Amino acid sequence: MFLLLSNQRFRKFWLGLLFNDAALAIEPLALGWLVLDITNSPLWVGISAGVAGIGMTLFSPVAGVLADRYNRKYLLMLSLLVQSLAAIVLGILLVAGFIQLYQALLFSFVSGLTGSVKFSCKMALTLDLAGRQNLLKGVAANFFSMTVMGVVAPLAGGVILAELGMGQAFFLVGTLLLVSLTVVSLLRGIDSPQYEPTSPVDDLLEGIRYVFRSPAVRLLILAVMVSETFGWAVESMLPVIARDELGLGPKGFSYLMSAGALGAAVSTVTISVLPSIQNKGRLVLLGIIGFGIGLIVFAFSKFFILSLLCLAFTFGCGVAYESGLSTLIQEVIPDRMRGRVLSFQTFCWGFSGMAGFHAGPIAAVLGAPIAVAIGGGVVALNGFRIARSLLSLSRNLMETNQVK
Repeated sequence: MFLLLSNQRFRKFWLGLLFNDAALAIEPLALGWLVLDITNSPLWVGISAGVAGIGMTLFSPVAGVLADRYNRKYLLMLSLLVQSLAAIVLGILLVAGFIQLYQALLFSFVSGLTGSVKFSCKMALTLDLAGRQNLLKGVAANFFSMTVMGVVAPLAGGVILAELGMGQAFFLVGTLLLVSLTVVSLLRGIDSPQYEPTSPVDDLLEGIRYVFRSPAVRLLILAVMVSETFGWAVESMLPVIARDELGLGPKGFSYLMSAGALGAAVSTVTISVLPSIQNKGRLVLLGIIGFGIGLIVFAFSKFFILSLLCLAFTFGCGVAYESGLSTLIQEVIPDRMRGRVLSFQTFCWGFSGMAGFHAGPIAAVLGAPIAVAIGGGVVALNGFRIARSLLSLSRNLMETNQVK
């Protein structure tokens, strides 16, 4: 948090993202409950999250090329504008009573597509504004923004859903995104990246070759992919578990989301105020294994209080490994490749949405708890599998930094 006090430009950037993160915290709450209300089907709830993942995954490589060629501030502003207009249009359809399932799915796809641009630009701008020495603290501060809004915004969203209706929730999402756009537009001194005049297709292919040929980058990207694909399927299943397993309504569902965000907030604050964490591989490893085990315990909890505590622990571990992985990836790549390689991280984040495609059918047949527990088991086992390689990479980076 000291970075926010000492770096004025990063502080303004962070404030802009705060409103975006509030919108992102309310959107899955409103969209998941909307699809469940329309269809009464866990399968379609999973599919709606999966459609967002498809949008993010398909466009992420292109977003990375754009982030390495054009001004990241303006790309971020454009993505915020498109997503805000989509939310407002969906709100109008809801209020007018013309809502159909395909419209909710289309909104989900647009949200994923714009998210690929937002996340690629957000991660690259964090290094631009915070600097390499403060990168982990900058990444943690960004996650803190997400988690703070993840605590407050779902509570507000739950009240709005229960008292005012789903249309007003989407109006709120659109308004928050427009406020975020306005604050980001006030940033000054954001230059366009310098790049050699090559074709965008060549840039894209170069980024793909670099990711697959670099053992360190490949290890880190695959670690993200496994955790996103199997672990974060819990997000698409939360509405189902809240209603069918715990007997909760929209407000109770919002409490679950806020508990997870609170745990993540505690994790990010801890990372931010600690002295520089040198062994980031250990941070990632403990986070991944704790995340997987926490999911398994949460999946079979039948008590509301225990479920709240499990989600807080699980999301806290999730943010710990996400912060460490994001930092390690940027430490091992050259600046000229940053946007394209980071887009592959965003590409993997899209798999957290597409996890609904496998979690939804499993939940429909075996139940949502089994779907979540299977994902948690895969994540924990993968953590043990990559432990030696991850710790070795972290030690090598520590030795390189000491030489520098």
